[in-house]
Amino acid sequence: MTAKALIIAGYGLNCEEESAYAFDYVGLNATVMHINDLIESPKALNDYQALCIPGGFSYGDDTGSGNAFAQKMRLTLMDELKEFVARDTLTIGICNGCQIGTNLGLAPAIDAQYGVRQVAVTHNASARYQCRWIDMKVEDNSSPWLQNIDSLHVPVAHGEGRFMMDEATLKTLKENKQIVLRYSKNAQQANGVFPFNPNGSTDDIAGMTDESGRVLIMMPHPERGMFTWQRDDYALLKDNANREGQPLPEASDGLQIFQNAATYFGVNGLKKAG
Repeated sequence: MTAKALIIAGYGLNCEEESAYAFDYVGLNATVMHINDLIESPKALNDYQALCIPGGFSYGDDTGSGNAFAQKMRLTLMDELKEFVARDTLTIGICNGCQIGTNLGLAPAIDAQYGVRQVAVTHNASARYQCRWIDMKVEDNSSPWLQNIDSLHVPVAHGEGRFMMDEATLKTLKENKQIVLRYSKNAQQANGVFPFNPNGSTDDIAGMTDESGRVLIMMPHPERGMFTWQRDDYALLKDNANREGQPLPEASDGLQIFQNAATYFGVNGLKKAG
C-alpha cells in the first residue's frame, strides 16, 4: 500500500499534470481532481495523505494572483482543509498554489491560525513577469519536504512572487524557522540583488512553512526542475560529464522535494510514470 496525493485542477491552474507526474514518479499514487469535484465531495480529502495546489494563473490573476481561487476554497472547503492539515499529512503550494495557500492562510499560520492571511505575495519589484532559473539556499528547518537538501536550482515563472509582511511577522517567522527557502547568489543570500532575487521578495524569501513544517508554500517550480535534461545548464553539464567520462545523473534538484514526501510516508523506490 502506498500514500495517495491529490493535485487540484481548474480555473486556470495549469501545472497539475507535471505535479501529478512528480508524485507518481517517486512512488505515490497521484490523482488530479477538479476543484468543483472536490467541493462536491469534500470528504474525499480523507482518502489522501498529500495535497498539492499547483502552479498556473487561476482566474487570470484578475483580482490578484491566487485570491479568487483561495476565496472559492475558503467558502467551500475551509473546515475540511483545517482537518486535513491537522492530520499527519503533507501539503505543498507551488507558484500560483503558493499564492493561493498564502491567501487561504494555510501558511505561515502562525499560532495555528489557519484561514488567516498573515503575509502577502504581490507584484514583482520589476513590475514584469519573470521566467528564469534561480538558485535557492535551504535554511535550517524541520520540514519533511526539505530534509537533506542544502540548495536548489529550479525555475521561477511569475508576475506576483514578492513576499511582503510587517516587521513583527518577519521577526516571528525567523524565530520559528518558518522561512525555509531564500534566493541566493554564489551560495550566499541574494540580499535583494536582481535577478538572483527575481521579484524583490522581503529577506529574499522564496518559500515558507506553517509551524509544523508539513505545509510548504514556495514560488519556484520544483516539478519543472526534476531532471537534468530540464536544466538551463544541461548542455554544459553534459559536456563536462563526457569530458570526464562520467555518467550524467538523470535526477536534478527539484525531484528531491517529492522524494522526501515519499520517504515521509515510507514509500520506497521510484515508480516511473508512463
